[in-house]
Amino acid sequence: MQRSQSLDESGRDLNRRWRFSLSTDPINVEHKFNDSVAVDGEAAAGLIRLSRRIRRDALRVACEIPSQTMEQEPTRHILGARPASLRMSVVVPTYNRATLLACCLRSLEAQTLDKDAYEVFVVDDGSEDNTPEICRAFAQGATMRMTYVRGSHRGPAGARNLGIAEAGGEIVAFIDDDCAASEDWLEQISAPFRDPIVAGVEGKVLRHPDCTPFTHFVENLSGGLFLTANIAYRRDTLKALGGFDEIYPHAAAEDWDLAFRVREHGGMIAFQPDAIVVHAPVPVGGRHFVDRVKERRSAVMLYRRFPRHWQATTGRTMRRSFAEGIFLGPFVEVRKWRGYFLTHSSKLPRFLMWKFLASARLLVEYVRLRPVEPT
Repeated sequence: MQRSQSLDESGRDLNRRWRFSLSTDPINVEHKFNDSVAVDGEAAAGLIRLSRRIRRDALRVACEIPSQTMEQEPTRHILGARPASLRMSVVVPTYNRATLLACCLRSLEAQTLDKDAYEVFVVDDGSEDNTPEICRAFAQGATMRMTYVRGSHRGPAGARNLGIAEAGGEIVAFIDDDCAASEDWLEQISAPFRDPIVAGVEGKVLRHPDCTPFTHFVENLSGGLFLTANIAYRRDTLKALGGFDEIYPHAAAEDWDLAFRVREHGGMIAFQPDAIVVHAPVPVGGRHFVDRVKERRSAVMLYRRFPRHWQATTGRTMRRSFAEGIFLGPFVEVRKWRGYFLTHSSKLPRFLMWKFLASARLLVEYVRLRPVEPT
C-alpha cells in the first residue's frame, strides 16, 4: 500500500495564529485567523523542526486529544490500544467540505452498533478550510473512537488507501463526506459478511429530497454500482488487492476498478438495501456539467482494463455510452427532472444550454479518446 507523501512546508501557514472556541455543540466552531500576530521565534522554529521531522509520512493528529491552538505539536499516535471487540473501521475521505463532514460525523456518532465495535478515520486530503478544527471540536464530545489523518493531496483514492493502511477492523466501510448514514447503517452493512464467501457489501444510496438538477448527488437504489459513498470490504481482501488504484486522472472509476478486481478474483459483492445513506444536495453551477465530462477519460481507461465487466454493469458498450450522451443526454435529463421544471420553468433554458455544451464537450472527448471495442 502506498503511503502518503509529506506535506509541503509553508512559512505563511507557520506564521499564523489559529484559534477556536467551543460551545455546547461540538460542531459550532468559531475559526479565526489573525495574520497580524505572528508566533514568537522559538515557537516558529519548533514548528519548522516538526515539519521536517515528519517528511516521510503524512501528518497524523489523534482527534481525541483536546488542543487549544494549532501551534501545539501534533500527536503522531492513535490514542490507546484498540478494543478487543473492534470489528469495523470506517474511512471518510474529505477535502474542503467541513460543514458537510460535520453532518456525516454526527450520523456515525449516532450508530446503534456498540461504540467499541467500530472506529472512524477521517482522512483529510489536504483541505484548506477548517476541517482540522471541526474534527478536533467534534472529537471532544464524541463517544466513538475517531482519528483524524492528514495527508497530501492525492485524491479520494489515495485518501481511502491511507485509511485502509491504518484500519484495524476486519471489515472496512467507506462513506463520503457529503453523505449521512442511517443509525443502523454499520449493523446492516456488516450483516452479510457472516457468509464467508462475501468479500464486499454495497448499500443503498438515496438522494436528499432537496436535490435539484443544479445539485451534485449520486444514487444506488438496487445495487451493482459499487459506489464508495456506501460500500464495505473485508480488510484482507483490500490488502491482497492493494486497495484502490490511484492511476485514474479523475475520481470517477477507482470504485468500479476495485469491485471488478474483487470479482475477477472470485469475490462476491452483495447488496444490502437496508444499509442506507443519504447523499446531501451539493449546489453546483452550470460549469459543473461540462467539467464532469472529463471523467470519461477515467471511464475509458477502466473500459480498456475491464471491458466485459464494464458492459455487464452498464448494459452497453463504451461507444454506445458516448453516443447516448452526445445525442440524447440533454433530453434524458429534462425528462428525468420533468416534475421540477414544471414548477421551475424559468430555469429550463439555462439547464439546457449547459447540457448541450456538455454534449458538445463529450463529442470532443470521443474524438480525442477513440474508445476501441474488445474483439
